[in-house]
Amino acid sequence: MILPVLATAVCIVATAALLVAERGLAAGREEMQIWRRRAKLIAAAGFVAVALSSAAAWSYGSWIAAAMIFGLLGDAALLGSKRRAFVAGMVLFALDHACVLRAAAMVVEPRDWPLAWGLVPAVIGAAAVVMLWPNLGLLRVPVALYTALIAAMLTAASAPFLVGAPAWFGERRAALLAAGALCFFLSDLAVARQRFAHESFWNKAFGLPLYFGGQLLIAWSAFAG
Repeated sequence: MILPVLATAVCIVATAALLVAERGLAAGREEMQIWRRRAKLIAAAGFVAVALSSAAAWSYGSWIAAAMIFGLLGDAALLGSKRRAFVAGMVLFALDHACVLRAAAMVVEPRDWPLAWGLVPAVIGAAAVVMLWPNLGLLRVPVALYTALIAAMLTAASAPFLVGAPAWFGERRAALLAAGALCFFLSDLAVARQRFAHESFWNKAFGLPLYFGGQLLIAWSAFAG
């Protein structure tokens, strides 16, 4: 139990350091770039460590651990400044979402997902794509597909909490998974706004804690009893 708690603390502290670095970069302090890189990778390593120290040998935990590893690789990719780095990051995060979706589908079968609730992230995602459409350029189709995937992930991850988790999974895991997926979904909206609409430190001030917090919650869903 000590390792995941320690890894969580490291992730939280590194996320705070990342925000300080991002604030410094927004103020024109380029020397903060190296601290940004270090803090981001350390924070990502924190949620990976939580997942790997959990019951990752069981199937649900294995898929969650895979999701966290793809998240770490996506964070590393997004440290690049070129478009191909962003595309690589988007692909890796899509794999992250796909793994979470697969894990959630092991808890509640797709036929039992709350499709009425699923319309909420679908509509929000579609509205975001429509608003950003003029700025997406060659990424229009990939962004639309990515948005559909993360909306499906949120629907799947919310199912155990909304329709009732089986006894082997438990209510606590269900709540952690649903909350984490929601945070992840909202953080991606902040990323989209930063990338395609309006660059601002406040996108990161909103999105980064949601992202790392969401990943931690999802990782803990493989651990908590």
